[in-house]
Amino acid sequence: MDDQAIIAELRDIVVKRLRFDPARLTALSAETPLPKGVSGALGLDSLDFIELSIALEERFGIVIQEGEDVAAHFGTFGALVRFVGARAPGA
Repeated sequence: MDDQAIIAELRDIVVKRLRFDPARLTALSAETPLPKGVSGALGLDSLDFIELSIALEERFGIVIQEGEDVAAHFGTFGALVRFVGARAPGA
């Protein structure tokens, strides 16, 4: 799966699963921080990250083990795209 397909899928997850307004994604770039409380961030909170993890497993087959440190992969949108590209089966 190429980066553009991953980006499209992740945008779909954010809008449909996390119920974000699609207009909030217009300025989304690889450098956009994901966590709430960071300047210019998408604004995901802890429950959003849990829901995102579940969605990654369902959509891409990526299983995140309890206790696995994935914070760096969920820091920016670009980091998340790279994480999915590296971990998705068949990537």
